[in-house]
Amino acid sequence: MAAVDGTPSRRKPSRRQPRSVVARAAMDAALEHGFERVTVEMICSRADISRSTFFNHFPSRDAAILGKPLDVPGPEVTHPILSRHPEDLVRGLLEMQVPGLVTRTPDSDILRDRTRLITEQPAAMRQYSAGLISIQNSLTDTVEGWLRANPQHARLPGKPRTEAVLTVTAAYAAIYAASNGWTIPLRDLAEPLSACLTAADALRDMVGVNDPSRPVSRPDVRPPGSADTSAPGTGLRERKRRDTENRIELAAARGALERGFAAVTVDEICQEAVISRSTFFNYFPSRDAAIVGRPLRVLPQETAEEVLSRHGRDTPAGAFALVFASLGYSSINSEVARLRAELSRKQPAARDAGTTTLVDAGTQIMATIRDWLAASPQYSSLGDDPAYEASLASNAAYAVICVMEDGWLGAASDVHASANGFAAAMTDLRTALARPDSSA
Repeated sequence: MAAVDGTPSRRKPSRRQPRSVVARAAMDAALEHGFERVTVEMICSRADISRSTFFNHFPSRDAAILGKPLDVPGPEVTHPILSRHPEDLVRGLLEMQVPGLVTRTPDSDILRDRTRLITEQPAAMRQYSAGLISIQNSLTDTVEGWLRANPQHARLPGKPRTEAVLTVTAAYAAIYAASNGWTIPLRDLAEPLSACLTAADALRDMVGVNDPSRPVSRPDVRPPGSADTSAPGTGLRERKRRDTENRIELAAARGALERGFAAVTVDEICQEAVISRSTFFNYFPSRDAAIVGRPLRVLPQETAEEVLSRHGRDTPAGAFALVFASLGYSSINSEVARLRAELSRKQPAARDAGTTTLVDAGTQIMATIRDWLAASPQYSSLGDDPAYEASLASNAAYAVICVMEDGWLGAASDVHASANGFAAAMTDLRTALARPDSSA
């Protein structure tokens, strides 16, 4: 029997434990003790292995808990795959990624527990989101490089980065929907690649690729009047709390702009805001949260449904509106938003950290849309699977936000300008996803 957590086992460690046993031990430790408190030693004790055996299986503690990230091969491997489908880069990306995901996807019980972990523990969600964004950035670099080398195949001439972001996000939206939000191992699907390609086609239908006559609507991002009753109060205590919070956010954003996102410290933020460290952590869970913001606070279900219903069966526009209506509910200071937009424009690391706060809210956004569609099936555009449709709609909105100027932090700084930019970004998404056999 393994020793108590954190205490090295006295029995000679076995070196024959498969990776699945180590992953199970890591997940159990994270669920029991919390993601941030798990150590490699704790995992080794539970799995009854040595540290060297652990690192033969996983490169890090996070990889054991959240999954080993996929490597993105170099252009000598990726470019020939993309060149096989120059008119459908989403298919090329799926052919590149799905086989690796099929062989490396853990068992369904670990997937289920991983979903529970990232849903219940914010630290796990932040790390998971950061890893996902890192992979997507690497794939985006790959697609952008291919487009620059093959400009004759560009759907968006002069905008290779935009086209790459939209294509990669669409591919991941298809994988996410096909795997039911990563809860079904791809290897358990009869035809994993076919399921992902079907999801990509559903996304095309949803955003109007096959119906060029369908106009792109302007999202209505106004928070409903009912939001005022559930938004934070405006009493003296609340105003004092907001004043302190704003001082911290302003000090954090200014410090990051002056010294660099990675360089600014909690102590420097505290000194500038004239607060103690304990006060800082009473307001923010981490340094990054003070600089780029906490995860988005999504509107309560009843209020969110009012926003979504304004857009009828245009669920991507509804998802976009829900995100930005929720910003009003979050009461972001305008100067803080402006500084964060500048930070996003100048420092890619800050831009990625900001995007993580939106990805962190993704699960709640999808659940909100899913429940709305289940209760109001007349608004469905894809059939009788609300979760499937909600995931595609949310990822379509996410793709549009990602290609807006300065990304999520820039979009958040001017809600109405972002709503005006939705049509142009959605038109780019339609163009990037169009195929020769579509009517678009």
